[in-house]
Amino acid sequence: MAPVFPVAFTVLVPATSANLGPGFDSLGLALQLYNRFEVVEGGNDPQRPVIQIEGSLGAGLPTGPENLFFRAFSSVFLSKGMEPPAVRIRMVIQIPPGAGLGSSATAAVGGVVAASEFLRLRGLTLSEQEILELAVANEQGNHPDNVAPALLGGLVATTVRDGKIHAVKTPFPDALKAVIFTPSFSMDTLAGRKLLPPSYPKDDVTFNTGRVALLLSALQTGRYELIGEAMQDRLHQPYRQALFPAMPDIINAAVAAGAYGACLSGGGSSLIALASSRFQEILRAMQEAARARGVEGTGLILRADKHGARVINPRHHRVRRPRAHYYEDQFCWSPARPVKEGSLGH
Repeated sequence: MAPVFPVAFTVLVPATSANLGPGFDSLGLALQLYNRFEVVEGGNDPQRPVIQIEGSLGAGLPTGPENLFFRAFSSVFLSKGMEPPAVRIRMVIQIPPGAGLGSSATAAVGGVVAASEFLRLRGLTLSEQEILELAVANEQGNHPDNVAPALLGGLVATTVRDGKIHAVKTPFPDALKAVIFTPSFSMDTLAGRKLLPPSYPKDDVTFNTGRVALLLSALQTGRYELIGEAMQDRLHQPYRQALFPAMPDIINAAVAAGAYGACLSGGGSSLIALASSRFQEILRAMQEAARARGVEGTGLILRADKHGARVINPRHHRVRRPRAHYYEDQFCWSPARPVKEGSLGH
């Protein structure tokens, strides 16, 4: 009789940039920066996982039952009236928490996808819609525009009607890359939400709806020169500027250096600029503008992730041990790397 191995697999989940441009709470883009969750069946207590976290960015994350990945994982079984299996979890954290790049969404999506894989191996199947809704229910803030692109990949438009989440994935141009500047400080999403008004003037609403249409049209038709105007926002970015006063200067520096447009990523603190060339010059300009305002930060140049969350079975696929800013070729355009002084790239 063949030996029976414990269930073991890895879930890879991409970063996201939500609130993209004028798409407040509705547009999100998946990026080729990943959190990795390795799950192995085993242990004595289904309610007390063994969690190991690697990477300095994950140093403050909990390793007990309150861990978001594990809470999302367990919630799937509870929704089916089942007890979760005892597991050991190893997390490799590459996405900075509290930086507007969807770190909490990766944990919620990763936990639900991992649970879905366990159920699949038991002959039970969750639909993509069920996975999406369970992941949104577990994500801090319940933001579909963060969760949906992490699950589906690409550029995703989301809305909620009668309690049902609708998510539509649309192609994102290969010609564009995202230049990400992440300040050395984080921005609290809840604090940022409290700065937003309870209602908006009609002019501000029509301003944003028009630019959402313009942004989607510009991306699909290759009219990239329109992205700068299309990424303007009046619904959240001007209010959150109180937490990040240097933001307009950094955005203007990105555009002056060659970016088509730039905006706050998610609820901050990262900024995202879209460009088709001069990537390192744009990032360096953002860093220099930030430094002039007394803000230090790091940067990455990333392609859009097209595939979203995926399961890797190490028994059937070669899985390389990840290093900081290193990903397998099939998942990532190139190593995400900080700009070096004196270097230029196109």
